[in-house]
Amino acid sequence: MTGDRNDDGAYVGGATVTVTAADAESGVAKIEYALDSAGWTTYTAAVAVRAPGAHTVRYRATDTAGNTAAEQSTTFTVVADGSDRCPDSDTRATVIIDGGDTGVANMDTGDGCTINDLIDEHADYPGHAEFVRHVEAVTAALVTAGTLDRRQQGAIVRAAARSDVGA
Repeated sequence: MTGDRNDDGAYVGGATVTVTAADAESGVAKIEYALDSAGWTTYTAAVAVRAPGAHTVRYRATDTAGNTAAEQSTTFTVVADGSDRCPDSDTRATVIIDGGDTGVANMDTGDGCTINDLIDEHADYPGHAEFVRHVEAVTAALVTAGTLDRRQQGAIVRAAARSDVGA
């Protein structure tokens, strides 16, 4: 775990989780991690966690012989860094696109902006396809940051595709 910490030990603005494994006999085939309640994801690079709150990262490794190590975990807390890029934030409980509720929590992404703020359905888009591409890009970055999992991303992108935004 790396990142700036406050006096209480919480990570300010975000934390970066790095996982390594070694197997002297057959070698490591893969490392997997799970952030909070999300499912297992193959670990390919350090994971940035920016969403404020308490988090748990579980991790495990599998060697080339097919043996999976016992799951391990670490817990940590992220607090906002005090800057607020979106002072008039969309604070609805879930991500809503064009009236459609995705069921995905509309959480603060770590800088005072919620997921709905980043999607910005009321912005000027030249067309519907551009809006959907924008939503795909925003949610892909949130998956990489550990804010969303792929299932949540899919729910948001599907809602964007069903919407009339940009049409």
